[in-house]
Amino acid sequence: MRKYVFFGLAILAIIVSAGIADSYAATSNSLTFNETYKEKLVCYKSEGYCDVVGSGKFTVSAKISLNGIDTTQFNSDTPIGISVESFNFNATLGDGGFVSPYKKQSAKFLVSDVDIDGITRQYLTVTLSWNKTSMTVKVTCITAPWDIEWPVIAYNYLGETSPISDSLSAEIDIDDLAVGFDLNATGSAKTKTTDKKDLGEYDTSTISVKASGTGTVID
Repeated sequence: MRKYVFFGLAILAIIVSAGIADSYAATSNSLTFNETYKEKLVCYKSEGYCDVVGSGKFTVSAKISLNGIDTTQFNSDTPIGISVESFNFNATLGDGGFVSPYKKQSAKFLVSDVDIDGITRQYLTVTLSWNKTSMTVKVTCITAPWDIEWPVIAYNYLGETSPISDSLSAEIDIDDLAVGFDLNATGSAKTKTTDKKDLGEYDTSTISVKASGTGTVID
């Protein structure tokens, strides 16, 4: 009788262990994406016209497994790449202030560019932090009103009033590791038309998109 009890417990332990392993494998690489874009109408009656002005940003939050990667070999020349659809960021850890031998396992990138008015704007922040087993990635990017970086999905739905269901691809690379994500984005787009009489009719849109899921290592 004891043999059967032991056998049953052994099988149960294997099943539980397999479940934990599968759960870990499924959640070891994860990514969350959020994007908002909102337009407003600004009228200059004395000038006789109106402008539609956009305000937008997107954020990325990800965690990737570093199993099999020797983080002690990271140095200022170690490459990092982040892409979400048309958005691409490529740098080295040294660009984010990382030096080796390291005292802190992190890097922060503040990216600026010149807008359409010739003004230098900081529009992108990327932060990385890691330990021996995983890396956390955070991205915040302003897409309007400076018009330096394009929205990832929102521009596809300007002028529409509808639910959003779209595919979203992303990739995070660190050194020789590449992790790909295929996500389904959902959200909503709303557009209203405002009649300013002598100044004409104008459409303004409000768009919100979210996506999350797991990733796999690209061979």
